[in-house]
Amino acid sequence: MDTKRINSFEHLKLAQRFNVKLLSGFNPLDTLLDGGLQEGEVSEWGMPWGQGLRDLVLPFLSCAQRQHGYWILWVSGHDRVTINPWAWHARSIDLETIRFVSSQDPLYDLRQLFLSDFFRVIVLDQIPHLKEEDCQHLARHARTYGLTILILRPHRLTHEQGNIWTRLRANCFQDLAREKITIEILKGRAPKTLTFSPNEFALFRGEPWVF
Repeated sequence: MDTKRINSFEHLKLAQRFNVKLLSGFNPLDTLLDGGLQEGEVSEWGMPWGQGLRDLVLPFLSCAQRQHGYWILWVSGHDRVTINPWAWHARSIDLETIRFVSSQDPLYDLRQLFLSDFFRVIVLDQIPHLKEEDCQHLARHARTYGLTILILRPHRLTHEQGNIWTRLRANCFQDLAREKITIEILKGRAPKTLTFSPNEFALFRGEPWVF
């Protein structure tokens, strides 16, 4: 019997254990994503910097902590941005089960953290030079350990800049003149677009929208 061939499919057997979808609790967004973010998958998000768009991610993290008891790892590749944990606490993030790390090469610096299921949700924010082979490794680790990995890009994604290793690709952008936020699905779900006002999202969160 070819044991090497059997072992090569081991991650598929492991992945069957992970059938949780992380919800945001914001019904229009969860509906757009067909019920939330699937465990064991990598998603990629185009989120131009300076528009408060990262607030859209926080409800998923809060849900992961509150409903599933998951630990969160947020990795920032932006060397000029300092995260204020208390601002996140004000947005319902439990500081006891989230860690913030700065790294421009997390697959090298933090390699062991991707080889376990301790941090079940990992956010890679503005990691420079994240290559296709890096995304391949991330996809394999996500399947094997049931991780939910979000890659946040500081620019809008395009179909030409495809990424075969991410199961979901979406753009988020804000029209300041019209006071509208738009989320556009590029891959992984039926092509759809969701548009809502910052006030709608702020009312859902119970706090003012931060630009």
